[in-house]
Amino acid sequence: MDNAITDLPRGMQECLPDYRDIHEVAVPPYTDVEHHTWATLYANQQKVLPGRACDEFLAGLEAVDFPADRIPRLADISDHIERHSGWRLTRVDGLVPNYEFFKLLSERLFPSTDFIRRPDEIEYTPSPDMFHDLLGHAPLLVNPRFCAFFEAFGRAGVAAFERMPEGHPARDWLPRIYWFTVEFGLIRNPGGLRIYGAGIVSSPGEVLHSLSDATTKHAFDLDVIMNRSYDIWHMQDDLFVIDSFDQLEDSFYTWARSHGLLN
Repeated sequence: MDNAITDLPRGMQECLPDYRDIHEVAVPPYTDVEHHTWATLYANQQKVLPGRACDEFLAGLEAVDFPADRIPRLADISDHIERHSGWRLTRVDGLVPNYEFFKLLSERLFPSTDFIRRPDEIEYTPSPDMFHDLLGHAPLLVNPRFCAFFEAFGRAGVAAFERMPEGHPARDWLPRIYWFTVEFGLIRNPGGLRIYGAGIVSSPGEVLHSLSDATTKHAFDLDVIMNRSYDIWHMQDDLFVIDSFDQLEDSFYTWARSHGLLN
């Protein structure tokens, strides 16, 4: 198992969070190429997100105030988020094991890497980098309804590990729900069908693909989602649509209580 983890691409290895205050974490010495990669990615998304990303995401994007021409400091973005919602960022080297990830969310902490993808991965990378973590996730971390759902999701995940016996299916259900909501969710806004999933909004290819006729849009149903498999190595062809973040939060509470994951 250790060798298999080591052989995964950068960012896809499981790593424990860095629990230091984000302001105490040294900023990597980013190269001009890396800053240019951020600027290219940001410019690409600025072209495709208006009219496609949901209103809540676009409002959050303005509130977070990313620099367009350089990689931001995690501490600066964390400060923007904290002023709006009380959530903060914590630095990680790659994917966080599920239990630790759920625990962070339950404490209103979101893990972010501090490395940027390679220039040849501009269109899509299966390995989450800081562009995905920041551009994809940070804008909704200032939205109170999404944050309420996200914190409840974390608490339910902790319960799946602490209350349920080892091997309980909830430990598989929750990552699937995360994938089809937080990462690849669609939402109905007054202006029409829009994107809120971080895996879509951080990828120019996924943005255009997700709203096209190439994808199947399903009615939101957690009992279906919890049993739906997914493949991280390809663009997503099956997506679920919520009517609002109220629906997402309320549906999740109902579902989690029915499975003994929330009181």
